[in-house]
Amino acid sequence: MLRKYIAKLIFLFFISHNLFANTTDYEKAHKLIDAYPNHLLAYKDNYIIWKNKEKILFDDLKEKNSYKELLNNASLKNQLHIEYIKVTHKEHHKPLKNEDPGRVRNEEFFRKMYGATKDKIKKNLVQIKWMPKTTNKTLYVTTVNNVHKKLQNISKELDQLPKKLKKFVHQPAGTYKYRKIAGTNRLSMHSFGMAIDINIKKSHYWKWDKNRNKFEYKNLIPMKIVKIFEKYGFIWGGRWYHYDTMHFEYRPELLN
Repeated sequence: MLRKYIAKLIFLFFISHNLFANTTDYEKAHKLIDAYPNHLLAYKDNYIIWKNKEKILFDDLKEKNSYKELLNNASLKNQLHIEYIKVTHKEHHKPLKNEDPGRVRNEEFFRKMYGATKDKIKKNLVQIKWMPKTTNKTLYVTTVNNVHKKLQNISKELDQLPKKLKKFVHQPAGTYKYRKIAGTNRLSMHSFGMAIDINIKKSHYWKWDKNRNKFEYKNLIPMKIVKIFEKYGFIWGGRWYHYDTMHFEYRPELLN
């Protein structure tokens, strides 16, 4: 009797554990669906279903043996694995080693959404005026997901900031540029026209450190600026252990 009871407990534990795992995947998948309702339809049998009925694998079920491998071969599930902690105070959460929410990306997903080739991406680009009361600089951004409208709203709010804060954002380093991330074969998010780099002279980037194997987190960007970007669905590269404090990209699935 005791053996049967123990066996039953083990069985129930196994079932509940697997149901929990499935629920977790379901919830993560629906972060994507909720974030991109104009593109995504459903999650079924480990696939994200697009509105045109195409499918993309959610969990590739492959073990990534190193952080580099994770970056180079991320599944959609990997893309959502690290929690992005939004700015809630003047200070922000200092990331732990390799805590880079949003830096792990599934490139196939972004190609399907924003354009599979450079020419297809360019067809979705429009010009916007950045901070017209202060700089009035022309930027090229995508219309996909209304990113152009969201950046215009961000621009309007930044234009109302005091001069001491405007200096961080009034001279952006760039938006659209079709290129690979330096030292990799992965496309930069700038390639899709849904990312922006703010004033490079007020920013820090981990690769600028003399010792790239033992760098220390640095940041000058005020949290008030970060909160404005997050309000419209943009995550901040200053939230990464591999910090890139000039960088913002449209990733609403991480802000839900």
